Amino acid sequence: MIFILFYNQGNNEKNNIGKVMKISLSRKKFLRYLFRFNAGLALYNKFLLPQTIPASGYSGQIQAEHWESLSDNKIRCLLCPNKCILSPGQNGLCYSRGNRNGVHYSLVYGLPAIIAQDTIEKSPLYHFYPGISAFSIATSGCNLSCQFCQNWQYSQTGPENVKNFILSPEEVIKKAKKFSIQSINFFYTEPTIYFEYVKAIARLAKKEKLKTVCVTAGYINDKPLGELIELIDAFVFGLKGFDENFYQKYIGCGLEHIKRSLKQLAESKNRIWFEIVNLLVPTLNDNMSTVTEMCSWLAEEVGVNVPLHFTRFEPKHILSELPPTPISTIKKAYSIAKSAGIKHVYIGNLPGHDESNTMCPGCGKTVIERLNFSIIKNIVKRGKCPFCQYQIEGVWV
Repeated sequence: MIFILFYNQGNNEKNNIGKVMKISLSRKKFLRYLFRFNAGLALYNKFLLPQTIPASGYSGQIQAEHWESLSDNKIRCLLCPNKCILSPGQNGLCYSRGNRNGVHYSLVYGLPAIIAQDTIEKSPLYHFYPGISAFSIATSGCNLSCQFCQNWQYSQTGPENVKNFILSPEEVIKKAKKFSIQSINFFYTEPTIYFEYVKAIARLAKKEKLKTVCVTAGYINDKPLGELIELIDAFVFGLKGFDENFYQKYIGCGLEHIKRSLKQLAESKNRIWFEIVNLLVPTLNDNMSTVTEMCSWLAEEVGVNVPLHFTRFEPKHILSELPPTPISTIKKAYSIAKSAGIKHVYIGNLPGHDESNTMCPGCGKTVIERLNFSIIKNIVKRGKCPFCQYQIEGVWV
């Protein structure tokens, strides 16, 4: 038996007073945890995929979907609400799509800039095949400009400015199967902007019985989102806040379209599984009255069965001068969401807290225990609590 001493800061940030948590693991579970903790780096080394700058060879260009021709060889992109109008040679605000001689092209097809092996929980998805491994993949570019982006080196530039892997959809599937990975996650940058690549991979994944997950901010038009809903197995929806001014100033879009995309997911005919994540940024979107408004809207318009994750902000990008989110703020948001009737609320980026575990809404007992992004214990059986037989919402093994 191995004991992990884990520092938990607690609620007193000012005095930095915390406590040490002791977690006991068998040797087998401990080694599994260490493997998962370092899995992303391990996969990077194992795959040894050829990297290249697109200008030196493979271009990554394929004709785009969802656009229309205009006069003078201009085009209008219809993939997202930006609806960029581009002259020949121009690229869109997303850096990843452009007009080439009057034809709209994706510039990142088969050119992921990030690949990693993760657990599904890192997405974060807590109620979708818990514990399965995921091949996470992302290209450069984004159609938003979040000032606190955690991956801004990739999202706020085009493929010509980063090193890329050359990886066709067929190769993605082949690599996933080679390493016994059960899910393909479109993660780390916005999947909307590599729409054609996502669809091609998702079609092949279905044939090979692999799962697919889209981690998205939801800034996409209704028709292309509907096409993704037909192909993708689960979504993680990044709801950045719940204030129009915040969205306009710090995200680069309006809130209303984000809410519409979220409702489109909730009302989809095939009842696709999705979970919501909200990053709490100190002084910008952490007003508790706004959090209360958001949770009430989610409970009424999206449903109390959709899990909600509050995650801690770590200073990045333009907002690097801000402090990390106080733990007390995240705990307050958690309590507000529970009071609104949302059944499954979690806190993230805070390893060692009980609120990262899954509790049965029926009896209140812990049924899934987590440490960081790894599962320590899972006693859910076919979606049911073993203590009271309550049917827990989700997609289970």
